[in-house]
Order: sequence, then C-alpha cells, then structure tokens
Amino acid sequence: MDAILEREVDLVVHSGDVFDSVRPATHVIIGFLKQTFRLTREEIPYLVAAGNHETPRLRSTTAALEYANLVNAISAHGFEVEYHIEEVGDAAVGVTLVPHGAVFGTGAVTPARGADVNVLVTHGMVPGLEARQHEMGEANLQPGMLEGGFDYIALGHYHEFHEHKPNAFYAGATERFGFGEVESKPGFAVVEFDGGGLKSVEHVAIEARPMLDLPKISARDLDAAALSEAVRERTSGVDLDGAVVRLRAYDVRRGVASGIDRELLRDLQRRCLNFSLEVHAEERPESAEQDGSPTAVFGPLGEEFAAFVAARKESGELEKAFAEEFLEKGRAYLARAASEEPESAA
Repeated sequence: MDAILEREVDLVVHSGDVFDSVRPATHVIIGFLKQTFRLTREEIPYLVAAGNHETPRLRSTTAALEYANLVNAISAHGFEVEYHIEEVGDAAVGVTLVPHGAVFGTGAVTPARGADVNVLVTHGMVPGLEARQHEMGEANLQPGMLEGGFDYIALGHYHEFHEHKPNAFYAGATERFGFGEVESKPGFAVVEFDGGGLKSVEHVAIEARPMLDLPKISARDLDAAALSEAVRERTSGVDLDGAVVRLRAYDVRRGVASGIDRELLRDLQRRCLNFSLEVHAEERPESAEQDGSPTAVFGPLGEEFAAFVAARKESGELEKAFAEEFLEKGRAYLARAASEEPESAA
C-alpha cells in the first residue's frame, strides 16, 4: 500500500479475493478497512469486484465485502453486474464490476454510457490460459465478456502478472499463496490513460514474505541421526529469518521420522515465519515432484472424481456396473455440495 501512495493515484480497482473466505476473522476485516480508508480518506475512489473465495454460495448470506461501504469504498459482492461512474480530474471513468457471483451465465458486457474511459473489473480464468493450479468453484470467463470495447480490463484470480490481450491484464497477487508461486513476483499494476485511450500498463513489484522451497532430501539410506544432519545441511547458510520454508524428504524408512532432532526443528520453526518438513515414505511421490503444495494442485473437481473412478474401474477394483452408478451418484452429490453454503465453525 505504501508503494501506491508514493505515486499519484486517481482511482484504485481490486479484481477480487480481498478475503480468502466468506467469513474472514474479525481482525482481517479490520485490517482491510484500515488500509482501504488510507485511500478513500484522500478522496481516491476504491472499487472491488468479489472473487470466488469471498462470494457466498447462497444469495441470503451476508458478504464480508459489504463492510467496505463503512469506509466509502464500492464493492460488487453479489450476483449482478454493477456500473459506476467516477469523476477523476476532468474525466468520467466508467467502471463495470462483474463479481464472481455474476460471472456464470454472463456473456458480453457493454461499457457504461457517457464515460470518457471505460474499465471492466472481473474475476475468473480467461479462455486458453494454462495454469497448474485450479480451485473448487473457480469461474471460466466467457470469451464475449472480454470483447465489449473497454479501454482496460482488470482481471483477477490468476496470481501472476499476465497480459491476456493488449488491454486485458492480470495484476497478480500481493503475496505468494503456495509453493507453486515461489518464483512469483508479488505486486500490482499501474495503468495510465491519455486522450487516445490506454497509454501504459506497468507491473510494480513489492516486497513480500520470502518463500523458500529447499532442495529435497533422498533418505533411502538415512537413519534418524543422518536425516537430522541432512536437514541441518539443507538449512545451513540460508537466510531463513521471517521466511515461509518447505523442505521435503522422500523414501523415508518407517520409524526414522520420529527420531529427527526435535531441538533442530524447534530452532528452525523459531527462525522462520513457518517451517514445514514434509516426510514421504514413497521413493519419489508425484505430489513431492509438483511445484505446488501436495494438496493444492488439481483439476476441476468433477473431472478429478471421474478420473478416480475410471482408474479404479480399469484396474478391476470396481466392477463396471458399480463404477457407473458410483460415478453418477457422486456427480450428483458434488453438484449439490457446490450449490450449498458450508457450515461455518462456531
């Protein structure tokens, strides 16, 4: 935020996932309001379109982004497209907000009438974008949505700065959210217009928490003492202070992990913001070879379930008739779960 305020700013748009859940913790909401007010108190308009993480699945559920109006920010957090015109200097900037809840079934979107500059803000995956990481409930944007004659399209969901079209960019994320993003450069986009329309788009990198994925350990021939020493060697001479760190050991024999030097692990956990030692019994498990965390990288859930059933039918674990019935009922349960609001922890 400091990097933004050091430059002249006329308007700020956020393309979604301010929060990582529908019901964020109170201190998270307060932090959002404090930082947003730093902008709005300077009479800088702030507009945000909700992402998939913060959009309620039921229309009757309150969205945390509704609190934004307390600090004079504008949030589209429901299931409808919203249009707003902001006076920025001598220009009228039309901002079309398409929150996650309005993406499904929304095709072409037209700019607001009477504006000098038109900006579309939405959240989802653009057609043809290849990404390793998919999430439950993510939205695929319809091609027609991006063809509406906007001067600029601010895209959200993909965590890398990425040019989809000359006038459509993902700004990326301001933090790294998984080990698949170790090489990512967190930041935001500064967009400039002139009398002829879009002038430039610049990615401004910002300092974020360091994230380190240390070289893996092959532990086939290691006992607990040798594995402890291998952990010590991997972490020696590395600047770990305040970092998010992962170290993976694979082909670990039964009983070895329980004997790892606990004092060494406690010291690493004190130095790091978070230190994770992942122990795998397999020689080179597929999950240990992926860039993301073991459970973070997967395709659309329906496709994953279908592949799971097909593999077990092929191997003979499931009979054909049972597999087909299992697949049909499983898909029905998944569809029902996706349409219901999960119970929150008390």
